[in-house]
Amino acid sequence: MKELIQRNAEEIAIIIYDAPLPPKYFRLTKRFIRSTFVVVPLLLMSLLLLLFLWGLGSRLKDTPSPTLPKVILESENRMSSLETEIESLKATNEALAERLSSAPTTTAAEDPYLLLIKKPYGMQNLIAQNKVTLDQFEFVPDAKTALLKFQIISSNSETKVSGHVLVFMISDAGVSAYPAEANAASLTGIKYSMGEPFAVSRLRPTNALFSQKPSGESVRFLIYIFSREGDLLLIKETETYSIGLKS
Repeated sequence: MKELIQRNAEEIAIIIYDAPLPPKYFRLTKRFIRSTFVVVPLLLMSLLLLLFLWGLGSRLKDTPSPTLPKVILESENRMSSLETEIESLKATNEALAERLSSAPTTTAAEDPYLLLIKKPYGMQNLIAQNKVTLDQFEFVPDAKTALLKFQIISSNSETKVSGHVLVFMISDAGVSAYPAEANAASLTGIKYSMGEPFAVSRLRPTNALFSQKPSGESVRFLIYIFSREGDLLLIKETETYSIGLKS
C-alpha cells in the first residue's frame, strides 16, 4: 500500500463534476505538467528570439555602413598632407643647418664653371649621381622673343626631385637669363633660388621664354639645375641653333 501511494505521488488526479453528467476524471503526470508550463514556453521564447535575430541580421546586412562626413575626410587628408610636408621641411632644415655649421668650401678645379651664378654656400656637386636629365629640346624664335622648350626627366620615378632651373641664352647680343628676374642680379651674382622652381617624379615640361630676341647668326643655351638645398644637379649646354633654323 505504501509503495502504491509513493508511485501515485508522481501523478495528479483531477475530477470535474458537471451535473447531471457523470464526473470526469483526468490523471496527469508531473512530467507532463512541467513540460506544458516550463519547457514549451522556453521553446517558444527561443524560437521567437531566433526569428528576431534572423530578421535583425538581414536588416543590418542591407543597412549601408556609416560614412564620415566629407568635411572630416577632407580635413584628415589635409592633415596627412601637412604632416608629410612638415617632415620634409624638417629634413631640409636639418640638412641646411648641418651645411651652415661647416666651413665654407673653396671652388676646386674640378668644380664646374658657374656662369654669372653666385655659388651657394656649401654647394655639393651631385652631377655624377644623374638624378635628372634633359630631353626633347625645341627652339622657337619669333620677331621679338625666343623660347626654349625642354623636358626635365627624373632618373628614378619613385623619388621626387625638386629644385630650381636657370637658363642662359648666349648670342652676339650677350647673355640673357631665364627667369627674367635673374637678369637684374647678373652683376652681383644670380642666386640659384631665383631659378624657376620645379618638382618632378617622371618628367616635367619647361618653357624658358626670353623677352629679348637673340642677335647674330646663331644662339645656344646653357642650363643649370640646382636642388632645393642648393646642390648642383646638372649642367647642360644645348646645340647651337641658327636664328630661325637649326645649324
